Amino acid sequence: MNYIQFIRRNKTMSFFGAMMTTLSSFGQTFLLSLYIPYLIEEFAITNSLISSLYGIATIASALILPKLGKYIDTVPLKNFTLMTTGIFLSALVFFSFSRSWWYLPIAFFGLRLAGQGLYSHIAITTMSRYFVENRGKAISIASLGHPLGQAILPALTLLVIAQIGWRESLWLNAALVGLIVTVFTIFAIKPKHLQTESEVKVENGGGVDRPATKVRQRDILRSKPFWLLAPNVFFVPFAITGLFFYQFSIIAYKGWGIEYIALGLTAYAIASTFSILTAGPLIDRFNAKTFFPFYLLPFLGALLVIYLVDSQWGIFLYMVLMGLSTGFGNATMAALQVEFFGQTYIGTVRSLFTSIMVLSSAVGPALYGVILDAGWGFDTVFISSMVILIIIIIQSFKAIPAYTISKWKYRFRHRKNIK
Repeated sequence: MNYIQFIRRNKTMSFFGAMMTTLSSFGQTFLLSLYIPYLIEEFAITNSLISSLYGIATIASALILPKLGKYIDTVPLKNFTLMTTGIFLSALVFFSFSRSWWYLPIAFFGLRLAGQGLYSHIAITTMSRYFVENRGKAISIASLGHPLGQAILPALTLLVIAQIGWRESLWLNAALVGLIVTVFTIFAIKPKHLQTESEVKVENGGGVDRPATKVRQRDILRSKPFWLLAPNVFFVPFAITGLFFYQFSIIAYKGWGIEYIALGLTAYAIASTFSILTAGPLIDRFNAKTFFPFYLLPFLGALLVIYLVDSQWGIFLYMVLMGLSTGFGNATMAALQVEFFGQTYIGTVRSLFTSIMVLSSAVGPALYGVILDAGWGFDTVFISSMVILIIIIIQSFKAIPAYTISKWKYRFRHRKNIK
């Protein structure tokens, strides 16, 4: 089954997944950062203070997320989505009514929890749970919302802010999220859409997997698969957020033109979209474990480029390689969590990993900032990131099934004998 056939058969859930990840952009760093200059001017606060408030709010949301995210396993999807939307809207409206700096961490907390955390969590968990044979394609379609939001929403947000003001733009954001998600969730999603592919097989005379043993978060933390996946889950958002947070400083350091940033981000979104769409069918045909160590190789190439290349074209290769890695990685990591822990309690599993992702996005800018403030410079940032990444790639090979490695060895020896 190709993407067109899949979408035709699953229009509602495909739109739901992509809708949730796209609208999660209103709680993501790349969009919220557009409001920072206006907040600094409005409340006469410093860059260090607002970045600290943002970091504290992000860490707090990461700590709360596993407690809330696991309820998607027991609370009906429609109810869970609507309750999360209520938190999201409250945070947007509260943000718009900010009258002092102490409003900001409360607003940031709600936006990071509901937007970056729970909206993405709902989208990928839903696609992971209700699709089996086509899980890779389902996750890939939902993941497309991330590059779509990155490509479209920043320019639109800046235009709206310029026309009506930053406070009023938040009202518009709230109205957009509330109307689209509430109407679609209540009226479009039917009970037939919330059947897994294996349940459909049962109705058609096929088999079904046995119910999975209940998974507790304490058990996940003690398991080998968790410690195999956790470094990858942590590193990518850690590095991406840190590098994007200091992208203007990096551009100045490399001597590149600021006008190249927008073009570079577009290249990043296109590459990410391409790799997401490529990952889905490959995961369905083989499995995510096979690709686990390899999706980080383009990221390593991106770090090499930003470290070694001084020419203007370097920013495009840098962004493309990062986009390829993050796009393929998003689909691969989501599918791996199901392969390791099963789909029945995937909400409990994903909420824990999503918490790590949110936490790492707060640590990245802070740690890079410490390195820069110490006077070690961007070269140290790039080299240390590459060393950490190489270690993670090496340990990721433990995830590849033994029979797959045996096949590779057999093919290599067979080709060698032929020669």
